[in-house]
Amino acid sequence: MRITVLDDDPGKRISPGAERYEVRLDGEIIKYCLTADDDKGLVICAVADERGLMRARNGEVEKTTLYGTVEIRRML
Repeated sequence: MRITVLDDDPGKRISPGAERYEVRLDGEIIKYCLTADDDKGLVICAVADERGLMRARNGEVEKTTLYGTVEIRRML
């Protein structure tokens, strides 16, 4: 399954205000997850600064892609 909040991503588009998911990469919860794909084993997430806040560059959120074992769980 692939979930995303990004407009230009081919995954299932979710609404963060209406749906909640927990994404883990190699057992660790991913904060600021933008896209998760458990078939491909990838997570695209926002980069956080030293204070734990999302970092922006040129007016856009800075992103990174991480690879490993991805678990996606819908929260009720």
